[in-house]
Amino acid sequence: MLDDRSYMQPPYQAEKTYSSVVALIVLTVGIFLLKVFTSGQTGLWEQYFFLSQTGLAKGFLWQLITFQLIHADLLHLLFNCWALYLFGRSIEQSLGKAGFFRIYFFAGTVGGLLHALIAWSLGGGPSYMVGASAGVYGLIAVFARLWPETPLMLFPFPVQIKIKHLFLILLGIAGLGVILSQGSTISHAGHFGGALAGLAYVFYAIEGQTLFSKATSGSVLRTQSRAQSIAKVKQVIKRAGRTSSQSSPDLKEDEFISREVDPILEKISAHGIHSLTDTERKVLESARSRLSGRLRNR
Repeated sequence: MLDDRSYMQPPYQAEKTYSSVVALIVLTVGIFLLKVFTSGQTGLWEQYFFLSQTGLAKGFLWQLITFQLIHADLLHLLFNCWALYLFGRSIEQSLGKAGFFRIYFFAGTVGGLLHALIAWSLGGGPSYMVGASAGVYGLIAVFARLWPETPLMLFPFPVQIKIKHLFLILLGIAGLGVILSQGSTISHAGHFGGALAGLAYVFYAIEGQTLFSKATSGSVLRTQSRAQSIAKVKQVIKRAGRTSSQSSPDLKEDEFISREVDPILEKISAHGIHSLTDTERKVLESARSRLSGRLRNR
């Protein structure tokens, strides 16, 4: 049946188990409170847990993870937690808890490394970086690639923008910031590196395609398991269609499959199940209900 497949599930469906996004937010808030209560140990936090090029040079590699859980002030914390929940929950539901954590920490680590690399090239004292922004930019990149047409309201302004356009704007601001805003308190390098890491994750880990093949031929390297799963879905639908058509000659199931269902299955095969819109999901659900209902009434 189709209803047990991931692309048939409605977006933001409640999980029966704990949410990794919520768990990460709780952990981040807890670390922020711990930092507030130990404000007298600021130097200890900066030396061992903030990310800096001097810390990495001393071998404090854990800073590439710890800095992503620390925030400078309350506004910084609230904004990043809001973005984590907004973009992270749908990614978790589509890619699973492990997929969410891989994207978040991979993007954060790449953003942190780019920040440290630029700080090394500029010389001077330690350049500290804290916050979930690099990981959040990675989540936004993945979200924009998988659901590019999703509209978002630019709070507090009554302006609606598609996520793909918002991501391009944020990427441009971060790129210009890397070039023009050296010494800024905002780590544009971390944002830019996190966004690029998110895009790389989509291309290589999710869609299974290379930037070269995407730019030249637009072809997609399909995995064998994906191709097999798509073939099985087609077989189920067409078998149900043939059976139900035999019992109801007036119902043109073959035409329905070829015009409505096949294009959606081809889209899944070419771009992955995450590329489906809500309307396309509803068409597949309608096909499942329609055909299975005919079989039950046969």
